[in-house]
Amino acid sequence: MFGNNKNNMHPDDRRNLIIFCAVTTAIFLLYNAFILAPQRAAREYQKKHEMEIVIDSLEATKVPELLRPRAEVLGDNPRVIIDSPTVRGSIALRGGRLDDIALKEYFVALDKKENVVVLSPRETDMPRYIDYGWVGGKNTAVPDENTLWQATGNTTLNVDNPVVLRWDNGQGLVFERRYSIDKNYMIDVTQHVQNNSSKSVTLHTYGMIVQRGIPKDMIRNWLQHEGPMGYIGSHLHEIPYTRFHKEGALNVSASQGWTGITEKYWMTALIPPQGEEIKYSYSYNGVQPAKGQSVTGLYQADFTGPAVSIAPGASIESTSHIFAGPKKVLLLDEYEEKLKIPHFDLAVNFGWFWFFSKPFFLALHYLGEATGNFGLAIILMTIGIRMMVFPLTNASYRSFAKMKKVTPQIGQLREIHGDNKADLQKGIMELYQREGVNPMAGCLPILVQIPIFFALYKVLFVTIEMRHAPFFGWIQDLSAADPTTIFNLFGLFDWQPPKAMQIGVWPCLMLVATLIQKKLNPPPQDPIQRDMANYFPFIITYIMAGFSSGLVIYWTIGAYIGVIQQIVIMRGLGVPIHLFGQTDEEAALEKKVDQGPAVHPLAQMAEDKVEDALFGELGDDVPPSTVSPPKPRKKKKR
Repeated sequence: MFGNNKNNMHPDDRRNLIIFCAVTTAIFLLYNAFILAPQRAAREYQKKHEMEIVIDSLEATKVPELLRPRAEVLGDNPRVIIDSPTVRGSIALRGGRLDDIALKEYFVALDKKENVVVLSPRETDMPRYIDYGWVGGKNTAVPDENTLWQATGNTTLNVDNPVVLRWDNGQGLVFERRYSIDKNYMIDVTQHVQNNSSKSVTLHTYGMIVQRGIPKDMIRNWLQHEGPMGYIGSHLHEIPYTRFHKEGALNVSASQGWTGITEKYWMTALIPPQGEEIKYSYSYNGVQPAKGQSVTGLYQADFTGPAVSIAPGASIESTSHIFAGPKKVLLLDEYEEKLKIPHFDLAVNFGWFWFFSKPFFLALHYLGEATGNFGLAIILMTIGIRMMVFPLTNASYRSFAKMKKVTPQIGQLREIHGDNKADLQKGIMELYQREGVNPMAGCLPILVQIPIFFALYKVLFVTIEMRHAPFFGWIQDLSAADPTTIFNLFGLFDWQPPKAMQIGVWPCLMLVATLIQKKLNPPPQDPIQRDMANYFPFIITYIMAGFSSGLVIYWTIGAYIGVIQQIVIMRGLGVPIHLFGQTDEEAALEKKVDQGPAVHPLAQMAEDKVEDALFGELGDDVPPSTVSPPKPRKKKKR
């Protein structure tokens, strides 16, 4: 047995053992946290809440033989008009469906010719509609899709004037629906039933959202869920469309929650009465589509209320809410607080780094309102973030400057030690120690900025506030990629390259900043790392060119701020700056790196830190007499 003594093991074996243990532990923890634990929780939760479907879709799964223009379909049915400051549409009197909602303030494209439509009738190209009603016994006539409702009084629904629809079933039951709308995107639906018969009647109220097929403009990105979703009880359900094709329906019962179907920027949601035991269902009615085949079945999100008995001469009433509009973060927060809707804000998914994303959004929102331009807000927030991480970046850039300053000495060490990798790495470590260089100081700022970068990317990707928000010049949509491209000299030639070749002005500005940063950084001591550093600016530019222009602006401004900061530090330490070409020392060192062994001072330093943490600075089994005293440091000449 070797005991707890790191010196009894070969250095390579010790390093490999540490790496193996660390990697194995990390893999196990990540697998347990992100795969096993969620699977166990999902199985337990589904088993606990398993129940039968209470209501089925009221529509056949057969696709209409002829899809017609939206305006033509709307003209087939008598309707009451919806006209609010933010919404225009109508409610069909036959069937009482809410199947016509368009958003006045949002458009499909920047030309503002076509409004965004969130609800459309059944026979249109992309139907989605909302149906409310009652489920009764076999001998009780309740409203259905063929029922012709009568509008009593007002026939235009707006903020100040509700609309009341009425239907008599001829058996003593009078059904009424009262619709009211606020100045934004919330519609209240109050269902009232009067029992004028001589018998008691038992009814269940229900509400459903029905959608045929999958939207053609679906993003299909793992960063943002699109499809059926809801917050039910204490769980957020985000159900991919494909799950229904394989697993069928999902049924959950809870006393609080909401359900709906979401897109990237828009959502249609039903909020039933809170505090009642409501049964929520998600289902797909249709055949499983083959690979590459379009989906023609019906996706449905619905709720069913508890059974309610109505005595002769009595009446009942149930009020719920419909949200059909954009997922504006502050508006969802307002509805959550005002109407007591549990976690309505989760319709906007800020991701793992929500503790960064939500404050970033609020900062961008209020800066955008103050400046009148979200692009300026991004630049101001970039400056603020750089100020917050200044101590970390300052330590990083000072470390880089010191490493660059000792470049000539590293070249001399390579000349002295030749192919002796162990002595060369030891010499470099001793050089770093004498000069106060800490390579690890350059890693922490990068690790801190990674979650910041992804959090800001999430904000720009999922929030509608950035959609179609202009900057200056050619940037008219900060949520979209830079529309220019270097391959037609930014519009000088009348030729539009394919999307894969779209590398605009802002990505090119970012490339310049990244190349300058590479020149200011110390040269790598490994040919592979050197090649990666040479190609990285071009690779990251190509990748970032497809990202939102707002994110590229953030990265570019931050890169130039870093360049200025790094130049100031290097001048303060007396480190020469060469942005064009190579110095003789750098050229000689690069040649020696190609010829000599690859060394990794940073990896060696990290390994030593881990060994010290595991074994202590000295092994317990090592007699004090066998340990060489530390060599005194040489005083640096001034």
